[in-house]
Amino acid sequence: MKRKICVVAAVFASSLLLTACGSKEYLKDIKAEKYVTLGAYTGIEATVNKPEVPEGAVESYIYDNYLEPKAEKTPVTGRAVQEGDVANIDFVGYHDGTAFDGGAGTGFDLTIGSGRFIEGFEEGLIGANIGEKRSLNLTFPDPYTNPDLAGEDVVFEVTVNSISESRAPELTDELVKQLGEEGYNIGGAQTAKELNDYIYNLYDQSVQSTYENEIENAMASTIMENSTFQEPPEEMVQRFITSIENSMSVRASSIGMSLMQYMQLYQGLDEAGYRALFDEEGMRMAKQYIMYQAIADKEGLVPTEEEVAGEVSALMSNYGYTSEEELEKSVDMESLKEDLMRKKVIAFLKENSNIHETTANVD
Repeated sequence: MKRKICVVAAVFASSLLLTACGSKEYLKDIKAEKYVTLGAYTGIEATVNKPEVPEGAVESYIYDNYLEPKAEKTPVTGRAVQEGDVANIDFVGYHDGTAFDGGAGTGFDLTIGSGRFIEGFEEGLIGANIGEKRSLNLTFPDPYTNPDLAGEDVVFEVTVNSISESRAPELTDELVKQLGEEGYNIGGAQTAKELNDYIYNLYDQSVQSTYENEIENAMASTIMENSTFQEPPEEMVQRFITSIENSMSVRASSIGMSLMQYMQLYQGLDEAGYRALFDEEGMRMAKQYIMYQAIADKEGLVPTEEEVAGEVSALMSNYGYTSEEELEKSVDMESLKEDLMRKKVIAFLKENSNIHETTANVD
C-alpha cells in the first residue's frame, strides 16, 4: 500500500498547479495552528536512494526507440526459433475452450525476448521450426488490463510462419541526422554523442525528480508522526481528492485507458479500492499541507507578493501564456501560492535535516 500511495502522491504533486480544483477551501481560509500541533521538524534523519541513472538505461532506450524500428530482417531457414529472432506467427487464445477478444493475430512479427506477450509465450516458441504448431498453456498476470482474464489459465494455439534475424543499424552521426529529418524526437541532436547526452539528461531529470520526492516524503512522514492533527476541513480534503482523481485520469487517458483500467493494471485496485486510496491520500495531503503552512507561519516562509509574481512569470514563460488573465483560466492561483509555500518549507527542512544517501539494489 505504501508503494501505491507514493505513486498517487507523485502524480498529484507534479500536476497540482495545472489542475482545476473546484473548491473554495484553501489554506488562506484557516488558521493552520488550529489543526496541527507541530512536533520536532528540524534535525530530521532521512535515508534515500542515491540519484543514479540505471546502467544500460540510455543504451536500451536508444535501441528500442531509434535502432530497432530501423532494423533489417533477414529470413532464416534450416533452424528453429532462437532468442532474439523475429518470429512471424498466427495465434489464437482460448479461455475455457472459447476464443477470447483480443487474443488472436495473423502474420504478427514477434521479437523473441521482447516481453511484449505474457510470460511464457515467447519462451514457448523457442525451438519451434517453420510451419510448426504449438499449444502454449499459460496464465495471465494478476492484475491485468482485462479483469476477466486476470490470473486466468488460457491456451494459445500458435503457428510459426517464418523466422528472421533482426539486425539493427549502428548509431552514427548520419543516422541521427536521418532520424531528425524523419520526425523522430531527438531533442535537436545532430550527432550520436548529442543524442546519447539528450537521452541521458532525460533520465537524469527523472532520477533527480524521484530523489527530491523521496526526500520530501521521508521528511514529511517523520514530521507528521511527530505532530498531532485535528480533522481537516471536509472541503479541503475533497479538494485534494478531486485533484488526485483528475491527475490520475489525465495520466490514464494519455495512454488510451480509462481511470478504472489504469488503476487495475498499475495498482491492482478495483473502483472501490482506488476510491478508498484517493480518500486516504486526500486526507493525508490535506494534513501535510496544513503542517507545511504551520511551519511556514512559524518560520516566516510565507511567499511574498514578489515571489508569487516570479512564479507566475515562470509559468507564463514555460507554458506559453500571453497574459496573466489567460494563465488564471487554467491555473488555480491559490494552489499555486500553496505549492510555492510548500517549496520554501521543503528547502528549509532540507537545510535543517540530515539526509543520508544509499545505493539502491537493482535486481
